[in-house]
Amino acid sequence: MDNFILVTGAGRRVGFHLASRLHQDGYHVLAHYRSATEDVQRLQQSGIETIQADLHDAASILEFVCRLKQYSKTYRAIVHNASAFTPTAENLTEAAAQYQHFFTIHMLAPYLINQGLAAQLAGNGDSPADIVHITDINVENPTPRFDIYGTTKAGLQNMTVALAKKLAPAIKVNAVAPGPVLFTSLHSEETKAQMLSETPLAREGGAEPVYLAVKSLLENPFVTGATIPVDGGRRLSKA
Repeated sequence: MDNFILVTGAGRRVGFHLASRLHQDGYHVLAHYRSATEDVQRLQQSGIETIQADLHDAASILEFVCRLKQYSKTYRAIVHNASAFTPTAENLTEAAAQYQHFFTIHMLAPYLINQGLAAQLAGNGDSPADIVHITDINVENPTPRFDIYGTTKAGLQNMTVALAKKLAPAIKVNAVAPGPVLFTSLHSEETKAQMLSETPLAREGGAEPVYLAVKSLLENPFVTGATIPVDGGRRLSKA
């Protein structure tokens, strides 16, 4: 199957949108999720195949890789959207557990999945296969309150470049770095207003611009090791 795409973290928000839009554009999508949600049901109702996995440690990730190998002999692309996003805990014991969790989701899982499926990744014609990491503009200009989140996303950014070198020429590896595309419950009205005031395009972007960036990477056969910021320009003025 030459257009099979795995999307991780597809159970809500940006991941749900990515899986839905890839399906609409004719790709055969396998949408990974950790917990059942209404959006997962919506994916299933639209004809998208889903797969559940809690990627909480190396053993669970490697078991997931084995399942993915059995699921399809070839993959056109992997889009790594699975993510954890909370402020850093003040208690060091809690922060240590948080760091391990974020490292596992943002770095270890993408690395093991990428390496485990490298032989299954196959491009179309003259175009290599694709790996796309969803990172964050915190990679360039971290927010202290979210320093564990930002540093583990920075590790994923470094992995983008390292694997772009390692897996070429058969596989392109790129990243998309969103900024204020979808606010969360962690953002107060005051915080939202401040973030938008720091964003040159002065609005919440929504998930579609993230999809358009991913799509552009899938369709461009001569880009690897690159990061596309999707932040309305906020990285230019972020305090």
